[in-house]
Amino acid sequence: MEHNFHIRYNTAAEVWNDAIPLGNGRLGAMVYGHTNLDRIQINDDSLWYGAFMDRNNPSLKEKLPEIRRLVLSGDIYHAEELIMQYMAGTPACMRHYTLLGEVDIALNQHLPFASGAIPNSEGAEDYCADLDLMTGLLSIDHKQEGVSYKREMFISHPGQVMCLRLVSETPGTINLDVVMNRIGISDAVAMDDRRPGRKVTGGGWPAPSADSIRTINQNTILMKGNDSQIEFATALWMECDGELLNPVSQLLVRNCTEVTIYLASSTSNRSEEPVSDVLQKLEAARKKGYEALREEHVKDFSALMNRCTLDLGPAPSLPIDERISALRNGAHDPALAALYFQFGRYLMVSGGRENSEALNLQGIWNAEFVPMWDSKYTININLQMNYWPAEICNLSELHLPLMDLLEKMHEKGKETARVMYGMRGMVCHHNTDIYGDCAPQDWYMAAMPWVTGSAWLGLHVWEHYLHTKDINILQRMYPVLRDMALFYEDFLMEVDGKLVTCPSVSPENRYILPDGYDTPICVAPAMDNQILREFFAACIEIQRLLGVDKEFSEKLAEMINCLPEDKIGSKGQLLEWDKEYPELTPGMGHISHLFGCYPGNQINWRDTPDLMKAVRKSLELRVENEAGKGGWPLAWFINIHARLLDGEKADRGIKAMLTDSSSKNLFNFSLVFQIDGNFGVTAGIAECLLQSHIALHFLPALPTSWRSGSVKGLVARGAREIDLKWDEGNLTEAVVRPKFTGTIEVVGGTLKVICGDSQVQTKKTEIGFSFPAEGGKTYVLVPADMN
Repeated sequence: MEHNFHIRYNTAAEVWNDAIPLGNGRLGAMVYGHTNLDRIQINDDSLWYGAFMDRNNPSLKEKLPEIRRLVLSGDIYHAEELIMQYMAGTPACMRHYTLLGEVDIALNQHLPFASGAIPNSEGAEDYCADLDLMTGLLSIDHKQEGVSYKREMFISHPGQVMCLRLVSETPGTINLDVVMNRIGISDAVAMDDRRPGRKVTGGGWPAPSADSIRTINQNTILMKGNDSQIEFATALWMECDGELLNPVSQLLVRNCTEVTIYLASSTSNRSEEPVSDVLQKLEAARKKGYEALREEHVKDFSALMNRCTLDLGPAPSLPIDERISALRNGAHDPALAALYFQFGRYLMVSGGRENSEALNLQGIWNAEFVPMWDSKYTININLQMNYWPAEICNLSELHLPLMDLLEKMHEKGKETARVMYGMRGMVCHHNTDIYGDCAPQDWYMAAMPWVTGSAWLGLHVWEHYLHTKDINILQRMYPVLRDMALFYEDFLMEVDGKLVTCPSVSPENRYILPDGYDTPICVAPAMDNQILREFFAACIEIQRLLGVDKEFSEKLAEMINCLPEDKIGSKGQLLEWDKEYPELTPGMGHISHLFGCYPGNQINWRDTPDLMKAVRKSLELRVENEAGKGGWPLAWFINIHARLLDGEKADRGIKAMLTDSSSKNLFNFSLVFQIDGNFGVTAGIAECLLQSHIALHFLPALPTSWRSGSVKGLVARGAREIDLKWDEGNLTEAVVRPKFTGTIEVVGGTLKVICGDSQVQTKKTEIGFSFPAEGGKTYVLVPADMN
């Protein structure tokens, strides 16, 4: 089926950040797409360096009262000393994500893997690489010396294998050399001082971090090793219609017309016998065959991708880098924003399927042994932002790996609460890893002491329920949520009649004390109060739905009433801390104090208009000081603009993400790749088109350059699927498909509601109108003056 959701290239990637991502949630690949010598960098989502470490620091329990006394007395300087000494996890850092390795494939080359070899496509003509976002199929076509070659790749979730097929139009013209390796990925290039005029890789010496790389039979090469107790294995199986050679160090095919390759991986974090697991996957793939695997993959992948699509008009037939460049130079290409939206959904389907690990800072795509910020789970914004699109963009089941991670954190967090705080329940700090480590992370005062991230993660359980009405998720996760709430009951302390967090931080920001000393350490920052207010309210509602813990509900309600209220400062801004302090970095990308506006909803245009004005002013002050120009901060800004109903600023933000913060492959990239920015903008685009935290709100912040268009398959709270059409900026049709029977309220002027051949009676409300709806039926809403 024809569609606009293709990312096309007329040149191969020269650097990792421009390579093409493929994945099935567990196995990830970055395909450079070269024709002579190609590099396919691979990851396994369960390959982290080392086993779980107990890093809990028992000395905190005795020192916490003194730390609190110092903070409350204003002696922050000495409080910081004790926090750094007694609160730090030991060691300070938890386990990190790492890379699996690479597959190098050479076509018709002499000595392709000699030291210093560089991926290249010299002599290639008519090159075209096409990633179909709807099917997850990558096609790479080119001509070399008059011969046409076609390569197709995908990574199958049902089959748990990467599949590659190379075909030549001229019989017998494929000669492949294939090798596996596990070295640091370097895209640096240098001149060869021993062979003047030649270029070589500028990376370090290629000593592999593996225990064995060799063929195990005529068709299979296996790489295996052990990373500090974690065993890993990956193997590649190849067949051809010509001659297959086995020199042990690599696999060779000669004089072929068609070659098929399968690759699988496993680790001891997932299987007791990773090698056996890998070989079983390859054998199953071999028996099933390429065509059956392809058909199965397309059916599986497209079923998720087709649920939700955004149409903003025709797309120019240009390579992606040229489209980005044209937009930067003023071209009108709203379809590029639609492509970016669908690419965000593609990354979620490719990076985080059911029963995979949760999406980390780079999803599953990482080329370094020790990546930036360890490519783990940072829970003061980044992990949560990864899952902002999951519900509204109709990928609800892909939210479940986050629930799985929360369950792993549960027992670890109970131990941290007991050992470090002497308190009930569970607690985590601002990071976790594949094992659910909940001890403090880093020697970083502006993040390390923060304990409110678990409540923020707990709200994802509630959002999943609100969008699905699946009571089973509440039954499953309530023990985790209850233990989170128990910890806060013990941790919060009463000061001047208010329950406050102490010590705490407003994630990664610092203020200046009257004596000139700058610090992040504080009492009850706005973000803590906002998160706990929403989390406790969600727990109360969950307890009501499940019919449990009525007395605890009453206690939580009392605690909500004792949390400090939001305050407005002298500039009309929302205060980030308990008092109005000068900020050390007024251009801070974190906008933690705006949590209550988004992703929370306690600050909104209906109930708290004055606080919404303060949110707007806070955002303006950040922008005046150069914040939010790219990356995940800009993504968060876009979502706030959407909640502020500001389509013009949301439009500018979306364009800026494309022009200023995207690499050639549309990854969110400035200095470092972080996938959260991709997911955050995807959520922001959806939030511009549909909001449901108050009632159904169609096109609440329609980007001003999207004059006409349509979206299908967004999901609103209440388990309602929504399609929208608009023309010249005005809604022409909304389709509502509720899963459950109930009254639906809509913001704005009354629309005509039709179900089948009948018009449905509507009722005016303070903010719009409502109508009764039956689950499983379809309701079409059109302007009242339309026939």
